[in-house]
Amino acid sequence: MSRASLLAIFSAAMVFSVIPSGIISTAMAELSVETQSHGEGDWFIYDGYGLSLANSMAKIYNSNNSSGFVGWTLGYDEPLRIDVIERGTCDFGDWAGSCMRSQALHTLNITLQWMTNATPYDGDKMILNISTTIQHEEPLATSAWDRESRKISISAWFLGDDELNLVETETSTLSTTHSSAERPQILSLGDTWQVTLEIQKIDSIRQRINRGMWNETTSSFNESRQILYTVEEESTVHTAKLDWPTLRLREQAVGEDNYSLVYLSELGWPVRSEEYESGIIVMSTTLTDFSSSQYDGPKFTTIEQTPSVTILSTMVVGILAAVVLSRRSHTNDE
Repeated sequence: MSRASLLAIFSAAMVFSVIPSGIISTAMAELSVETQSHGEGDWFIYDGYGLSLANSMAKIYNSNNSSGFVGWTLGYDEPLRIDVIERGTCDFGDWAGSCMRSQALHTLNITLQWMTNATPYDGDKMILNISTTIQHEEPLATSAWDRESRKISISAWFLGDDELNLVETETSTLSTTHSSAERPQILSLGDTWQVTLEIQKIDSIRQRINRGMWNETTSSFNESRQILYTVEEESTVHTAKLDWPTLRLREQAVGEDNYSLVYLSELGWPVRSEEYESGIIVMSTTLTDFSSSQYDGPKFTTIEQTPSVTILSTMVVGILAAVVLSRRSHTNDE
Protein backbone atom coordinates (compact mmCIF):
# COMPACT_ATOMS: atom_id res chain seq x y z
CA MET A 1 0.00 0.00 0.00
CA SER A 2 1.50 3.37 -1.01
CA ARG A 3 1.73 6.31 1.34
CA ALA A 4 -0.59 8.37 -0.86
CA SER A 5 -3.31 5.71 -1.05
CA LEU A 6 -3.11 5.02 2.68
CA LEU A 7 -3.46 8.70 3.53
CA ALA A 8 -6.35 8.98 1.07
CA ILE A 9 -8.18 6.09 2.71
CA PHE A 10 -7.48 7.54 6.13
CA SER A 11 -8.65 11.02 5.14
CA ALA A 12 -11.94 9.64 3.82
CA ALA A 13 -12.44 7.58 6.95
CA MET A 14 -11.84 10.60 9.15
CA VAL A 15 -14.45 12.65 7.31
CA PHE A 16 -16.95 9.80 7.66
CA SER A 17 -16.28 9.51 11.36
CA VAL A 18 -16.55 13.18 12.28
CA ILE A 19 -19.43 14.52 10.17
CA PRO A 20 -21.81 15.91 12.80
CA SER A 21 -25.10 14.13 13.22
CA GLY A 22 -28.55 15.17 14.37
CA ILE A 23 -29.09 15.58 18.07
CA ILE A 24 -32.18 14.00 19.59
CA SER A 25 -33.35 15.77 22.75
CA THR A 26 -34.60 13.29 25.31
CA ALA A 27 -37.41 13.97 27.73
CA MET A 28 -36.14 13.05 31.18
CA ALA A 29 -38.02 12.33 34.36
CA GLU A 30 -37.96 10.32 37.54
CA LEU A 31 -39.66 6.97 37.98
CA SER A 32 -43.23 8.27 38.32
CA VAL A 33 -41.88 11.34 40.12
CA GLU A 34 -41.68 14.94 38.97
CA THR A 35 -38.60 15.85 36.93
CA GLN A 36 -35.60 16.95 38.99
CA SER A 37 -33.01 19.65 38.28
CA HIS A 38 -29.23 19.98 38.33
CA GLY A 39 -27.00 22.36 40.24
CA GLU A 40 -23.68 23.97 39.44
CA GLY A 41 -20.85 21.56 40.19
CA ASP A 42 -22.80 18.36 39.49
CA TRP A 43 -20.86 15.86 37.37
CA PHE A 44 -21.47 12.45 35.78
CA ILE A 45 -19.02 9.91 34.31
CA TYR A 46 -20.00 7.34 31.67
CA ASP A 47 -18.03 4.36 30.40
CA GLY A 48 -18.36 2.67 27.00
CA TYR A 49 -18.14 5.55 24.52
CA GLY A 50 -14.42 5.05 23.83
CA LEU A 51 -14.88 1.34 23.09
CA SER A 52 -17.74 2.11 20.71
CA LEU A 53 -15.66 4.74 18.93
CA ALA A 54 -12.61 2.46 18.62
CA ASN A 55 -14.70 -0.40 17.24
CA SER A 56 -16.32 1.97 14.75
CA MET A 57 -12.94 3.14 13.45
CA ALA A 58 -11.67 -0.45 13.20
CA LYS A 59 -14.71 -1.54 11.18
CA ILE A 60 -14.07 1.24 8.67
CA TYR A 61 -10.58 -0.09 7.95
CA ASN A 62 -11.56 -3.75 8.18
CA SER A 63 -14.16 -3.23 5.44
CA ASN A 64 -11.29 -2.68 3.00
CA ASN A 65 -10.27 -6.34 2.58
CA SER A 66 -7.15 -5.52 0.55
CA SER A 67 -5.71 -3.15 3.15
CA GLY A 68 -4.17 -5.85 5.36
CA PHE A 69 -5.74 -4.30 8.43
CA VAL A 70 -5.44 -6.50 11.54
CA GLY A 71 -7.07 -4.66 14.46
CA TRP A 72 -6.52 -2.11 17.20
CA THR A 73 -5.08 -1.79 20.69
CA LEU A 74 -6.04 0.72 23.37
CA GLY A 75 -3.58 3.37 24.52
CA TYR A 76 -5.89 5.21 26.89
CA ASP A 77 -9.61 5.91 27.14
CA GLU A 78 -10.61 8.81 29.37
CA PRO A 79 -14.25 8.13 30.35
CA LEU A 80 -16.92 10.50 29.11
CA ARG A 81 -17.46 13.20 31.75
CA ILE A 82 -20.38 15.63 31.85
CA ASP A 83 -20.12 18.68 34.13
CA VAL A 84 -22.86 21.17 34.99
CA ILE A 85 -20.66 24.25 34.81
CA GLU A 86 -22.48 27.51 35.45
CA ARG A 87 -25.49 29.74 35.14
CA GLY A 88 -25.21 32.42 32.49
CA THR A 89 -27.06 34.51 29.93
CA CYS A 90 -28.01 33.01 26.56
CA ASP A 91 -29.54 34.41 23.39
CA PHE A 92 -30.63 31.95 20.68
CA GLY A 93 -33.83 31.28 18.76
CA ASP A 94 -36.65 33.14 20.50
CA TRP A 95 -34.98 32.79 23.89
CA ALA A 96 -32.99 35.53 25.63
CA GLY A 97 -32.31 35.16 29.33
CA SER A 98 -30.74 32.97 31.99
CA CYS A 99 -29.55 29.48 31.16
CA MET A 100 -27.51 26.62 32.59
CA ARG A 101 -24.34 25.54 30.79
CA SER A 102 -22.95 22.01 30.78
CA GLN A 103 -19.92 20.46 29.12
CA ALA A 104 -18.98 16.93 28.04
CA LEU A 105 -15.36 15.85 27.49
CA HIS A 106 -13.81 12.64 26.19
CA THR A 107 -10.35 11.63 24.91
CA LEU A 108 -9.19 8.39 23.30
CA ASN A 109 -5.84 7.05 22.09
CA ILE A 110 -5.68 3.85 20.03
CA THR A 111 -3.18 2.17 17.71
CA LEU A 112 -4.36 0.60 14.45
CA GLN A 113 -2.29 -2.37 13.25
CA TRP A 114 -1.69 -3.63 9.69
CA MET A 115 -0.02 -6.85 8.54
CA THR A 116 3.77 -6.83 8.31
CA ASN A 117 4.97 -4.80 5.30
CA ALA A 118 1.41 -3.86 4.36
CA THR A 119 2.42 -0.20 4.74
CA PRO A 120 5.66 1.72 4.09
CA TYR A 121 5.92 2.67 7.77
CA ASP A 122 7.77 1.28 10.78
CA GLY A 123 5.78 -1.41 12.56
CA ASP A 124 2.81 -0.96 10.20
CA LYS A 125 0.98 1.01 12.88
CA MET A 126 -1.12 4.16 12.93
CA ILE A 127 -1.66 6.13 16.16
CA LEU A 128 -4.98 7.94 16.65
CA ASN A 129 -5.77 10.66 19.20
CA ILE A 130 -9.47 11.61 19.29
CA SER A 131 -10.93 14.30 21.54
CA THR A 132 -14.57 15.33 21.86
CA THR A 133 -15.94 18.50 23.48
CA ILE A 134 -19.66 19.28 23.67
CA GLN A 135 -21.14 22.38 25.29
CA HIS A 136 -24.87 22.60 25.94
CA GLU A 137 -27.04 25.56 26.93
CA GLU A 138 -30.56 25.14 28.31
CA PRO A 139 -32.88 27.96 29.46
CA LEU A 140 -33.57 28.16 33.20
CA ALA A 141 -37.24 28.92 32.57
CA THR A 142 -39.71 26.97 30.43
CA SER A 143 -38.63 27.26 26.80
CA ALA A 144 -38.87 25.21 23.61
CA TRP A 145 -35.28 26.12 22.65
CA ASP A 146 -31.81 24.78 23.41
CA ARG A 147 -28.37 25.12 21.83
CA GLU A 148 -25.36 22.86 21.54
CA SER A 149 -21.85 23.18 20.11
CA ARG A 150 -19.72 20.14 19.34
CA LYS A 151 -16.05 19.86 18.38
CA ILE A 152 -14.27 16.62 17.49
CA SER A 153 -10.51 16.71 16.86
CA ILE A 154 -8.58 13.77 15.41
CA SER A 155 -4.81 13.51 14.98
CA ALA A 156 -3.32 10.44 13.32
CA TRP A 157 0.17 9.51 12.27
CA PHE A 158 2.41 6.66 11.15
CA LEU A 159 5.88 6.28 12.61
CA GLY A 160 9.14 6.14 10.68
CA ASP A 161 10.11 6.92 7.07
CA ASP A 162 11.74 10.17 8.32
CA GLU A 163 8.48 12.01 7.67
CA LEU A 164 5.74 13.31 9.92
CA ASN A 165 2.95 11.38 8.14
CA LEU A 166 0.36 13.31 10.16
CA VAL A 167 -3.31 13.88 9.32
CA GLU A 168 -5.39 16.29 11.42
CA THR A 169 -9.16 16.64 11.15
CA GLU A 170 -11.41 18.99 13.11
CA THR A 171 -15.17 19.24 12.87
CA SER A 172 -17.38 21.77 14.64
CA THR A 173 -21.17 21.92 14.73
CA LEU A 174 -23.47 24.52 16.23
CA SER A 175 -27.05 23.25 16.59
CA THR A 176 -30.03 25.32 17.70
CA THR A 177 -33.14 23.21 18.32
CA HIS A 178 -36.81 24.08 18.74
CA SER A 179 -39.23 21.47 20.10
CA SER A 180 -42.92 21.56 19.22
CA ALA A 181 -44.00 20.40 22.68
CA GLU A 182 -42.78 20.42 26.25
CA ARG A 183 -41.66 17.16 27.80
CA PRO A 184 -43.94 15.64 30.46
CA GLN A 185 -43.10 16.64 34.02
CA ILE A 186 -43.85 13.10 35.21
CA LEU A 187 -43.13 9.85 33.40
CA SER A 188 -44.88 6.56 34.12
CA LEU A 189 -44.88 3.15 32.52
CA GLY A 190 -46.83 3.21 29.25
CA ASP A 191 -46.50 6.95 28.60
CA THR A 192 -45.99 7.93 24.96
CA TRP A 193 -45.73 11.26 23.15
CA GLN A 194 -44.43 12.75 19.92
CA VAL A 195 -42.59 15.98 19.15
CA THR A 196 -41.29 17.73 16.06
CA LEU A 197 -37.74 19.02 16.32
CA GLU A 198 -36.70 21.90 14.07
CA ILE A 199 -32.89 21.99 14.03
CA GLN A 200 -30.71 24.78 12.62
CA LYS A 201 -27.11 23.68 12.01
CA ILE A 202 -23.82 25.28 11.07
CA ASP A 203 -21.11 22.73 10.21
CA SER A 204 -17.41 23.41 9.77
CA ILE A 205 -14.91 20.70 8.77
CA ARG A 206 -11.22 21.33 8.23
CA GLN A 207 -8.32 19.01 7.51
CA ARG A 208 -4.60 19.18 6.81
CA ILE A 209 -1.74 16.76 6.12
CA ASN A 210 1.76 17.07 7.61
CA ARG A 211 0.97 20.46 9.15
CA GLY A 212 0.29 22.03 5.77
CA MET A 213 -2.47 24.49 4.95
CA TRP A 214 -5.92 23.78 6.37
CA ASN A 215 -8.61 22.80 3.87
CA GLU A 216 -11.88 24.03 5.38
CA THR A 217 -15.52 23.81 4.34
CA THR A 218 -18.52 25.38 6.07
CA SER A 219 -22.20 24.73 5.48
CA SER A 220 -25.51 25.54 7.12
CA PHE A 221 -28.87 23.84 6.81
CA ASN A 222 -32.16 23.17 8.58
CA GLU A 223 -33.74 19.82 9.28
CA SER A 224 -37.01 18.64 10.78
CA ARG A 225 -37.47 15.38 12.67
CA GLN A 226 -40.49 13.78 14.28
CA ILE A 227 -39.50 11.80 17.37
CA LEU A 228 -41.73 9.28 19.13
CA TYR A 229 -41.03 8.61 22.82
CA THR A 230 -42.36 5.55 24.66
CA VAL A 231 -41.82 4.49 28.28
CA GLU A 232 -41.58 0.75 27.67
CA GLU A 233 -40.83 -0.95 30.97
CA GLU A 234 -39.29 -0.81 34.42
CA SER A 235 -35.83 -2.34 34.64
CA THR A 236 -32.97 -2.64 37.13
CA VAL A 237 -29.56 -1.58 35.80
CA HIS A 238 -26.62 -3.07 37.69
CA THR A 239 -23.48 -0.92 37.97
CA ALA A 240 -20.33 -1.16 40.07
CA LYS A 241 -21.59 1.60 42.36
CA LEU A 242 -25.32 0.95 42.69
CA ASP A 243 -28.24 -1.10 41.42
CA TRP A 244 -30.59 1.40 39.80
CA PRO A 245 -34.37 1.00 39.40
CA THR A 246 -35.07 2.63 36.04
CA LEU A 247 -37.70 3.40 33.45
CA ARG A 248 -36.67 2.40 29.92
CA LEU A 249 -37.45 5.19 27.45
CA ARG A 250 -37.40 4.39 23.73
CA GLU A 251 -36.63 7.18 21.23
CA GLN A 252 -37.31 6.58 17.56
CA ALA A 253 -37.63 8.92 14.61
CA VAL A 254 -40.86 8.40 12.71
CA GLY A 255 -40.23 6.31 9.60
CA GLU A 256 -36.80 5.04 10.71
CA ASP A 257 -35.76 1.56 11.85
CA ASN A 258 -32.93 2.70 14.12
CA TYR A 259 -33.68 3.73 17.68
CA SER A 260 -32.13 4.42 21.08
CA LEU A 261 -32.97 3.27 24.59
CA VAL A 262 -32.33 5.41 27.66
CA TYR A 263 -32.64 3.92 31.15
CA LEU A 264 -33.75 6.68 33.53
CA SER A 265 -33.01 6.46 37.24
CA GLU A 266 -35.47 7.37 39.97
CA LEU A 267 -33.52 10.62 40.28
CA GLY A 268 -34.10 11.34 36.60
CA TRP A 269 -30.67 11.05 34.98
CA PRO A 270 -29.68 8.39 32.42
CA VAL A 271 -27.94 5.36 33.94
CA ARG A 272 -27.48 3.60 30.61
CA SER A 273 -27.93 4.66 26.97
CA GLU A 274 -27.93 2.32 23.97
CA GLU A 275 -28.08 2.76 20.19
CA TYR A 276 -29.55 0.14 17.86
CA GLU A 277 -29.32 -0.38 14.10
CA SER A 278 -31.83 -2.83 12.60
CA GLY A 279 -32.39 -4.28 16.06
CA ILE A 280 -28.66 -4.85 16.74
CA ILE A 281 -26.93 -2.90 19.49
CA VAL A 282 -23.99 -0.89 18.15
CA MET A 283 -23.01 1.07 21.25
CA SER A 284 -23.70 1.50 24.93
CA THR A 285 -22.67 3.84 27.75
CA THR A 286 -23.16 3.22 31.48
CA LEU A 287 -22.97 5.60 34.43
CA THR A 288 -19.93 4.71 36.55
CA ASP A 289 -19.63 7.64 38.96
CA PHE A 290 -21.36 10.91 39.79
CA SER A 291 -21.72 13.78 42.22
CA SER A 292 -25.15 15.41 42.41
CA SER A 293 -26.78 17.94 44.68
CA GLN A 294 -29.94 15.83 44.36
CA TYR A 295 -28.30 12.74 45.77
CA ASP A 296 -25.72 13.64 48.40
CA GLY A 297 -26.31 17.25 49.36
CA PRO A 298 -28.77 20.15 49.43
CA LYS A 299 -30.61 20.89 46.22
CA PHE A 300 -29.74 23.93 44.16
CA THR A 301 -32.51 26.47 44.80
CA THR A 302 -33.50 29.61 42.94
CA ILE A 303 -36.56 31.70 42.28
CA GLU A 304 -36.25 30.67 38.63
CA GLN A 305 -37.13 27.23 37.33
CA THR A 306 -33.97 25.13 37.10
CA PRO A 307 -33.28 23.05 33.98
CA SER A 308 -34.35 19.43 33.94
CA VAL A 309 -32.03 16.49 33.38
CA THR A 310 -32.80 16.65 29.66
CA ILE A 311 -29.38 18.25 29.33
CA LEU A 312 -27.64 15.01 30.37
CA SER A 313 -29.51 12.71 28.03
CA THR A 314 -29.21 15.12 25.11
CA MET A 315 -25.43 15.15 25.51
CA VAL A 316 -25.05 11.40 26.08
CA VAL A 317 -27.24 10.42 23.12
CA GLY A 318 -25.70 13.15 20.96
CA ILE A 319 -22.18 11.91 21.61
CA LEU A 320 -23.17 8.33 20.80
CA ALA A 321 -24.75 9.50 17.56
CA ALA A 322 -21.33 10.60 16.30
CA VAL A 323 -20.13 7.00 16.42
CA VAL A 324 -23.26 5.62 14.77
CA LEU A 325 -22.93 8.14 11.95
CA SER A 326 -19.41 6.98 11.09
CA ARG A 327 -20.80 3.49 10.49
CA ARG A 328 -23.76 4.72 8.43
CA SER A 329 -21.72 7.16 6.33
CA HIS A 330 -19.14 4.55 5.45
CA THR A 331 -21.83 2.05 4.48
CA ASN A 332 -23.54 4.59 2.24
CA ASP A 333 -20.26 5.41 0.51
CA GLU A 334 -19.56 1.82 -0.53
